[in-house]
Formats: sequence, structure tokens, C-alpha cells
Amino acid sequence: MVKLNNLITKVLKILIITVFLALIISCVLQVFTRFILNSSLSWTEELARYSFIWANLLGAALCTKSKSNATVSVVTENISDKNRKKLSLIINILTILIGTILIVFGSKVAWAVRTQLSPALRISMAFVYMAAPIFGALITFYSIYDIYMNMANYMGDDI
Repeated sequence: MVKLNNLITKVLKILIITVFLALIISCVLQVFTRFILNSSLSWTEELARYSFIWANLLGAALCTKSKSNATVSVVTENISDKNRKKLSLIINILTILIGTILIVFGSKVAWAVRTQLSPALRISMAFVYMAAPIFGALITFYSIYDIYMNMANYMGDDI
């Protein structure tokens, strides 16, 4: 499971870099063509918007992996270690529930819009909407992995 976690994280980091580069390049290209050439491209704004969606959701999944999402530190810092572990389990279970909802309903939405094309790029809108179920799958995986690692540490297994 550790090897799978490392592989998914490596692929995720590469995807985030790629999508963020697409976002930056499309924004720079839009500014260049609009202000230097006085004729803006029609597809750069759309690419930037879709790249932004994907970059945010993939980045949020990576934050789930590294436990760097927003927390109420006044609560987590003022409880015992035993209760902190219980809270972590509850958070992981809720994250799995939310991830599962995103997978199920996000897939249904993506399937429903699969024939709709974006106005400028002419790509299937399913590509855009698939960000939600993929995000759901990633946060579900990372939460299950965290529970697994906590259980393995509790039992004293070497992983």
C-alpha cells in the first residue's frame, strides 16, 4: 500500500505541475495577445478557467494527503493525544463519506454532460466535470491510507 501511495502522489504532483503550467501559459498568452497584438485569443480564458478548477482540486487532494488542510488549531492543540487520534479517525471517516459522494454524483454529472462541448476549446464538458469524482477518489484513497497507517502504527507493524 505504501508503494501505491507513493506512485499516486508522484503522478498527482506531476499532474498539478502540468495543469498549473497550462494555467500560467494560457494567462500569459491571453495578456500578450490582448495588450501587445490587440487581438485576444478566444480559447485562452476557457483553458485558464478549466486549468484553475483542476489545479485547485488536485492541490486540495495533495493537501489531504499531507494533512495541510485548514483546521481549527485551538481545538486540535488543546485535546489529549488519545482524543486527537479519535478526532483524526472521525475526520478520515467523514472525508471518505464526502469522497464517496463526490465519486458517485460527480460521475453522474460528468456522464450527463459528456456530449456537451465547451464553447471555445470544443472539448467534452465531461473532462471538466470529472475533476470532482477524481478529487473524491483521491481524498478517499488518502483517508483510507491514513487509517491504515494509523492502525499499523498502533499494532506495531512495520510497513
